[in-house]
Amino acid sequence: MQVFSTVSNTDKRKKEAGAANSIPQPPRGLLLPLAVLSRGFRQVANSVNLSESMRYFQGLLKCSRLVRTSGRAIRSSLILCLVFLLGACQDIERPDLASLIFSSVSGGDKIGIISSDLSSTGRFSVMSLDGFQTDFHVNVHSDALARNYRDRVYVINRLGRDNVQVLNPLAGYFTEAEVSLGSGTNPHDIAFSNSRAFVTRYERTDVAVLTDTLIPVATVDLASLAEPTSAGGSPDGLPEASSVYAYQGRIYVTVQRLDRNHPVLTYAPTDVSYLVEIDAGSLAVTGVFAFQSTNPFGKLKLVNFQGVDHLVISTPARLGFNFAIDGGVEAFNLQTRQFRSGFLYAEATAGGDILDVVIKNDTTGYAVVEYADFSISLQRFNPLTGAFISQLAYYPASFGFFSGLELSPDGRLYAGDVGLTTPGIRIYDTTAGDVQIGTVPILGGLRPIDLVYIEPL
Repeated sequence: MQVFSTVSNTDKRKKEAGAANSIPQPPRGLLLPLAVLSRGFRQVANSVNLSESMRYFQGLLKCSRLVRTSGRAIRSSLILCLVFLLGACQDIERPDLASLIFSSVSGGDKIGIISSDLSSTGRFSVMSLDGFQTDFHVNVHSDALARNYRDRVYVINRLGRDNVQVLNPLAGYFTEAEVSLGSGTNPHDIAFSNSRAFVTRYERTDVAVLTDTLIPVATVDLASLAEPTSAGGSPDGLPEASSVYAYQGRIYVTVQRLDRNHPVLTYAPTDVSYLVEIDAGSLAVTGVFAFQSTNPFGKLKLVNFQGVDHLVISTPARLGFNFAIDGGVEAFNLQTRQFRSGFLYAEATAGGDILDVVIKNDTTGYAVVEYADFSISLQRFNPLTGAFISQLAYYPASFGFFSGLELSPDGRLYAGDVGLTTPGIRIYDTTAGDVQIGTVPILGGLRPIDLVYIEPL
């Protein structure tokens, strides 16, 4: 089909002779739209990339829809213009397919969200630090948590699924693998060191050791740390290894030592809980340190406190239906390998069980606190003095709760808001008096149960 205008033989020969260096000419029917668009296109083409050019023409296409009788012809002309111009402008860099598909989902410097219906369905999704998210998710277990290590996110799917799910942030958080830790083992956390992965398993007496590609290679036995007696007569024989953190060739594991056979209380704390130190190379247990309180709860988190790295975690002791004011936030000095004396924040000051905590700096920390009547609050406190500062949010009993706290490097606090009607992620600006920036709804309607900051890749 001939689309160019008829030319003389002389013109034709000139055209053929210079074809290698010429730019294709547009059809005559497109000259008018090209003339109209040329000024705007030159401005776009000279100043921005291909995606900006696309947005420019998409706007023009929307305008063309206002024309009823000739709208189709105009839109067709504009589309052909776009094809012609993009083919002719070789200096505009074209994004690859992966960036076009995954640009809004892939990459780091994001907040990863584990959400759940608290029954049978779980999802992993991400949002930008300012709260933007896409309608995207990866199916995970309804009881799960996430850790970020280098360029991967590891989802620990707990009892009932019993595996580690590996997500690739560079490919839209595509699931690369699911590695079983054994049926009924109830994996609880994961950490990496010395080209190895260490996974705690709540229903086993050891820590599983795998390669960094998650091939099982060994175990570290912690059976001797299980409680020796039970109020019910027969001890359960399990140490309840929960959280794990890797630091400079050492692996730290929280050992809760709960009495599952207690005749009255549910998972009752016993006399002592431990922080266990393991050499990541030799796999030898190199230290067992007693917490000041019991029942270390949640994730171990690395905090630089007064110029020294510490591992911080809450130890609520008796909680929930076993409620008592008997715990607090503890900090383990990684330089002296000793617990800091006293609590960074005591339950006696907070007024309830401290379920989660993040520390911004020496004078600013945030905690989720549950009271005896099961109401719950989000509090700010001073870790250096142990003083209560303010209450950021509160839920009466049965109206909702908070699950998951995370801080971004730019000073934003993220709190999983498990409100019965509006579950989402609350975002606070800790650099501006803890003003609430907003609440981001969880797409799909599930409730957040864990948050993880995903570092830039």
